[in-house]
Amino acid sequence: MSFSRGSEKWAGLFFFKTHVIEVPFEPNLFLIHLIAMNFLRKLSLIRAAEATVISFVIVSLLGGLALYLTESQRMINGKLPVLQEVQIIPRGEIAEGIRGEPEIQTHVFVKDVSYKGETFIDSWFTAVSALCVTGLTSTDFSQFTLGGQIITLALIQMGGLGIILFTSIFAIAIVRGISENASFKNILAGILDTEKKEAGKMLKYVIAYTLFFEGLGTVIMGIHLSNNLFQESLNGINPWWWSLFHAISAFNNAGFGLLNNNLMNFVNDTTINLVIASLIILGGLGYPVLIAIHAAIRSHIIGKNDLVQDHLHLQVEGVVASPVQTKVAIWVTLFLLFSGTFFTLALEWNNSIMEAYSIPQKIMIAFFQSTSTRTAGFNTIDIGALGAATLFLYMFLMYVGANPGGTGGGIKIPTVAVIYGYIKDWFAKPGEPVRLFKQKISKFALSHAIRLVGFSFIFIALITFLISAKEYQYLVTPDPTYNFLKVLFEIFSAFGTVGLSMGFVGGVTSFAAILSPFSKILLIITMLFGRVGPLTVLAALPWKRRYEKHPPSPDFQDAQRIQIG
Repeated sequence: MSFSRGSEKWAGLFFFKTHVIEVPFEPNLFLIHLIAMNFLRKLSLIRAAEATVISFVIVSLLGGLALYLTESQRMINGKLPVLQEVQIIPRGEIAEGIRGEPEIQTHVFVKDVSYKGETFIDSWFTAVSALCVTGLTSTDFSQFTLGGQIITLALIQMGGLGIILFTSIFAIAIVRGISENASFKNILAGILDTEKKEAGKMLKYVIAYTLFFEGLGTVIMGIHLSNNLFQESLNGINPWWWSLFHAISAFNNAGFGLLNNNLMNFVNDTTINLVIASLIILGGLGYPVLIAIHAAIRSHIIGKNDLVQDHLHLQVEGVVASPVQTKVAIWVTLFLLFSGTFFTLALEWNNSIMEAYSIPQKIMIAFFQSTSTRTAGFNTIDIGALGAATLFLYMFLMYVGANPGGTGGGIKIPTVAVIYGYIKDWFAKPGEPVRLFKQKISKFALSHAIRLVGFSFIFIALITFLISAKEYQYLVTPDPTYNFLKVLFEIFSAFGTVGLSMGFVGGVTSFAAILSPFSKILLIITMLFGRVGPLTVLAALPWKRRYEKHPPSPDFQDAQRIQIG
């Protein structure tokens, strides 16, 4: 290419075979071209971890803006905490007719406020909660417009499938493929964290399972609710729209509901309880484990035909979970479901909110809450009425969460299993690798698990301290409206992307509704952190690049791969 100066233009000479084509060049356009190419080159260098973090933040802001616009004309019935002095006279003095000096105490009360249109903080909070498949709400979601509900549902689906699938693939992967001449499947493989040649295969399974389970759940609940007997329970909502919304919300472990009391209207409905619980469990198992279960079922049906078995193995090779990860996912999930159900029954059997139900109904309530608490956030009873021991148990279950590669949150079940194996290893022969189900576990899985637990504890402690400091004036008051347990429960729920909340008297939202805007932003950060994952955030830190080309140290021979985080 050569350039010659004209009056105000440059000319570029491009040679094709024997022909010479003269193309005029504008200096300003050429400068823009250089800037654009430089920008695309830098964009192409973004790693998958960085792309994940950036994608979640950008799409959450766009979702918040969309909800802000759709809800701008609606009257909002909000809540605000206020401090008020009250006179306290001991009951004994009243009974004995003694007139002593009343004690003056400061208590927190919640007052009603009305204003037009959602604030951007509340819109962003809802968008992040949907995108991170959490379910916490700072305003009454049952009052959202149809447009707002559709946007929220779209964010839930995007967040459940992995928002990076919808943004990085098109915004970064294509650019990197153009700039580095890389295969699109190879780039997609890095995004999906699977073997390069199997990326398209994983994507196919993810979409197929999502559509199948959500569709099946919608049909079962839609047929069940089409009966006129349920019109009062639905508060006039179309049963098919309710079924579709809750099927997507359940499979993606989001916890959003169209009624202001979530699923409390269906506390005795066996069909709704079992369908929602099943979708939660399936979504929380993780796609690699679902593929493994699917392959095992097909293999059993096919029998011992070697040719067909080899074909089946090629179909799932590279995308299926390792045998040890599959066993950990299934057995620990069952253990947590049983433990959560048993301890909920044992601790809350005589609770006033349970006394009206029969024994089978109590078991169903306990099972549903055990299922939902680990990652989904639906509730059929008032969580704020449960005892402190049960709430502590639920915080642990929310922290553990579900399995990697799925729609659930938390530090994930394999992380806890590997840490358990590490602790058990202290009693074993020195120098031996950690084992689960008698299989060697990769030392990289162990190091990732330790980092994940340590980093998550530090993060939760920091957020708890900051919110407690910001809400100090309300937390020092001696009443149950605004207390530290509610703050801590809300933080664990946000980190685990669960969505359960202890709420407050007179409220139909999460406890977050009466927190300050600063505390809401901290919860937004917590939801994003919990959904993206501490390990992804660590991998996205800029100084991590210094050693990205260093080869990893050798692993144990025959060590089983297990995904952490």
